[in-house]
Amino acid sequence: MSAPALAKPTDRLYELKCGRCHAAHDPTEYAAEEWVGLVNSMKSQAALTVAEMEELVAYLESESREGQSEEGSGPMLGGYLYTEYFRTSEKAKNFDIHYLAVSISGWASEQISYFGEFELEHGGKGDNTFVEQAYIDYWLTRNVAVKIGGLLTPFNRFDEFHDPLGNALIPRPQMAREIGVSAWKDVGVDLHGFARLNEETAVNFDLYAINGLGAGVNLRGSRQYRDNNEQLAFGGRLNVVYRDFLEVGGSAYRGAWDDAGDLDLTMLGGHFMLRTGVANVYGEWAQATSENAADAEEGEMSGYFVQASRLIQSRYRPAIRWGGLDYLDRGDLLGRNAGKGDKELTELAFAFSYYPTSPVVFKVEYTFFKEGDRVAEKDDDQLGLQAAVRF
Repeated sequence: MSAPALAKPTDRLYELKCGRCHAAHDPTEYAAEEWVGLVNSMKSQAALTVAEMEELVAYLESESREGQSEEGSGPMLGGYLYTEYFRTSEKAKNFDIHYLAVSISGWASEQISYFGEFELEHGGKGDNTFVEQAYIDYWLTRNVAVKIGGLLTPFNRFDEFHDPLGNALIPRPQMAREIGVSAWKDVGVDLHGFARLNEETAVNFDLYAINGLGAGVNLRGSRQYRDNNEQLAFGGRLNVVYRDFLEVGGSAYRGAWDDAGDLDLTMLGGHFMLRTGVANVYGEWAQATSENAADAEEGEMSGYFVQASRLIQSRYRPAIRWGGLDYLDRGDLLGRNAGKGDKELTELAFAFSYYPTSPVVFKVEYTFFKEGDRVAEKDDDQLGLQAAVRF
């Protein structure tokens, strides 16, 4: 990019800045007065300058639908829902209302925004009704803010677009599910921000203190809202974006997981996102080491995935994903579930999505699984169907 971004037509600027990680929202999805707050919320990941924000707001307001509220500060209601069906050779699963998520957001002032997301999973029975996120975001300066409350922990990059309109396939990658435990809900404080180093390069960061993962049956089962050991966990992530087509980043996390607060869990991760004229390519890797008591070896978990997809005529998206997971944690000697602490597999998934309109998608996917030498072979290849809408 030899010329400044503002030299580009504004619709192209919007696509570059706000559609880099997933398809940009159609301007008509929101009322004119809602776009001010939305663009302000986008500015950190997109590293928007003041001039770019003003240009984007003017463009989106001019292209938006008719306004429905009197105040642009909100509150705004939104959310998504999706229904799925999976079938394997071993068994057929029922149709599942996987998620109904309802969110409310807005700006209490020019510096303070809020966001709450409430989810009913698998019909909302029992523990499947919960708060996904609930936080206040206070912008100390134009480039630095502190987020306080219930938040998605900024470890896996995938977590920030795990919803069905952001995910190019149907299931989440095995690595993202089991390491970094998408969607990782926790409570704490996140200092985050961004900076434009020059016209071609931007960075954004997160530094957070949270309650941390606890003593569940495995990492995924260790998510918690209240701390089990009264010791905070700490982590951070740094992303570098070059010319709006390449992003690379790294994450780190460390915190005590057992009730006594004596045993630490350490996690590292990295990702890249690349936009090309042929396809959008995205890959992520993570590893975790869990300290265990003297009679159990340390838990060692690692995984990766790489996927590619292409949005054709804003209607069709073929996608492919290849990934692997090696998860071995003898924490079952400490009371964890042995069956959930030993996984070794690779996955190869092919998917096709159809978008009749931008907030609606229908997907079909077939995934091939292959177990590693340590785990008994299963006939668990899977056909998946999904229908989803964002509102």
